[in-house]
Amino acid sequence: MLTNTQIARAKKDAKTYKLTDGVGLYLEVTPSGSKLWRYRFRLHGKESLFSLGEYPSVSLAEARKQREEARKLVKAEINPAHHRKVALQQRRHEAATTFEAVAAEWYATKSGKWSAGYAHSVKTIIQKDINKFIGAHPIKDIKTPAVYDVVSRIAKRQAATRAILARQIIGSVFKLAILTHRAEYNVADPIKGEIARRVVEHRKQLRQEDLPDFLRRLEDYTGHVTTKIALKLLMLTAVRPGELCGALWNEFDHERGEWRIPADRMKMKVAHFVPLPRQAIELLRELKQLTGHELQLFPTQGTKSKVTPVATLRNAVTKLGYADKFSPHGARGTFSTMCNELGFRKDVIERQLAHAEPNKVRASYNQAEYLPERRAMMQQYADMLDALKAGAQVIPLGRAA
Repeated sequence: MLTNTQIARAKKDAKTYKLTDGVGLYLEVTPSGSKLWRYRFRLHGKESLFSLGEYPSVSLAEARKQREEARKLVKAEINPAHHRKVALQQRRHEAATTFEAVAAEWYATKSGKWSAGYAHSVKTIIQKDINKFIGAHPIKDIKTPAVYDVVSRIAKRQAATRAILARQIIGSVFKLAILTHRAEYNVADPIKGEIARRVVEHRKQLRQEDLPDFLRRLEDYTGHVTTKIALKLLMLTAVRPGELCGALWNEFDHERGEWRIPADRMKMKVAHFVPLPRQAIELLRELKQLTGHELQLFPTQGTKSKVTPVATLRNAVTKLGYADKFSPHGARGTFSTMCNELGFRKDVIERQLAHAEPNKVRASYNQAEYLPERRAMMQQYADMLDALKAGAQVIPLGRAA
């Protein structure tokens, strides 16, 4: 029988030679100096070799252990080399059928159709809230209680909306698993309705009587200047908060007073044109001095790769004392109400809000047809906000000037 000392002292030679341990196990020393464990066995009248690994990665003790396991397979008339190959294939199959693996497939096929912000949110939930608990499990072995536990953990953080989205994500991943024969039924279905969505007024809009005070408070805002500018631009452009926070400098033409938001950043995946009033252009020039060296208008401080989150705008509204009366998304509602009262046509207002037009031909026509009216509307609305901030009593006449 071999000893560790013999193995360690074995030197390479011009030809391959063997050091026998016994019962079919030997160490093969090659001219290059490699030391390879081999197990020789006879099965069905034929002699075969089974590789056990290389010394010292596989020690003498480990080689003997592998030999005994191989001998048991041979006694059961199973070729250990074939057995190992099948086991490896099984492990690879199991790795491809974990929840994490199926979720990655699902995300890859779906995320290209989403906005960057939504794709990031889904990816974060998968990685931080779902995979952490069930990602490593074979998807066929995951049962409803495990999914309910994942969703409940999120809900207990007072994040009901996130919990519901997590349940929807898990359900979608299971749909893919069912279609690809990796699961038999959707274990997320019984959880539908179990997590109550927290009732929150996400789109509280300012009334006209609140606008003067809000605008004056915003003018005196002592927080970060870029946040102040962002809130002002939100009021002046009627875009969605996420569209503003993710804005890039190359989307703007200051000379023409235009902002073209590409389709991949729009909720409806249709490019949007925003005529800019004079006040917005002045704010952009001020902001250019602060962040013009970056790609984004509102990069996160200290992190160039990320943009300011919408939560920053909500926090600013809270600091202004308007958390119970106004939310950033509500700026669009304020704009819509005021412009309707001013007498602008509904189609013009809806086009400015980038609301979906079911008829694509009509939508294309409206984009060009309404542009003069939209330019006039945005400037008149911006002038009206200035007048309200100054204390003027603006009484809608029921007809746009």
